[in-house]
Amino acid sequence: MIDALIPPGPRGSVTAQGSAPAMPHDALGRLALRPGAVDVWVALTDAMPAELMALLKRVLNDDERCQQTKFMFEKDRRRYLLTRALVRYVLSRYVPLQPAEWRFAATSHGRPFIVNRHPGVQGLTFNISHSDQVVVLGVTRDSALGIDVEDLQRNVPLDIAESFFSAAEVRQLQSTAPALQARRFLDFWTLKESYIKARGKGLSLPLEQFGFELRGERQLQAHFDPCLDDAPDNWTFWQWHPSPDSIAALCVENRPGMETAITVRRTLPFAWEESMRFEALRASST
Repeated sequence: MIDALIPPGPRGSVTAQGSAPAMPHDALGRLALRPGAVDVWVALTDAMPAELMALLKRVLNDDERCQQTKFMFEKDRRRYLLTRALVRYVLSRYVPLQPAEWRFAATSHGRPFIVNRHPGVQGLTFNISHSDQVVVLGVTRDSALGIDVEDLQRNVPLDIAESFFSAAEVRQLQSTAPALQARRFLDFWTLKESYIKARGKGLSLPLEQFGFELRGERQLQAHFDPCLDDAPDNWTFWQWHPSPDSIAALCVENRPGMETAITVRRTLPFAWEESMRFEALRASST
């Protein structure tokens, strides 16, 4: 999230939330994740009716319900609730556990991971991101992945580019027409966030030591500093619009002999879901 790098101003404090009975979930059917499959789930924060909120709270644990109450603004409490409930709802589509039964811990860099001891959890990987308007969740098996989303209408801190972008990215940004620089900034930012989230190291990974070259409307190329001990061929990147007013990036680890197949679904957890066509704005070559 860009906001993590912006010095705090007069903003609402962010911080936590209950117990939950088992819920009838099997009626939705179990989904399979075949080798190379990546499922992306999209939820819009303004699509959640008030009457659904009580249902979603039931699947959260005590810490999550406590956390939700600590957000100052209602929109942030709703978004947190949707984000946490979405993770539990989606994971239960792949593994026969009730949404309230999922247990998580976090790495030293803050990335959540599953701690349930169930055979269906083996190799299951997920990553989640949210903006004010959109929540996106990526799920796969046996590969690392990272995902990031930003609202296109948000305020963009162009002045931080020289501190957190590679020199090549700064040159590309500066050569972009002023009216388009905010959008180009978000193109770079979501790609960079998706990579550091896939690596699982968060902002401990120097953002200026890797970058992207955006070629026209369809192609992109990653470049890594040798000190990162990584190579662009290890990853594939995509960008797309999960909603008309947002931009998202997905980074997936390449596995030998395995082709990535992306499926996108839009959902309101426990209410409805539908398939979405995945139309990539640009993608890296594999």
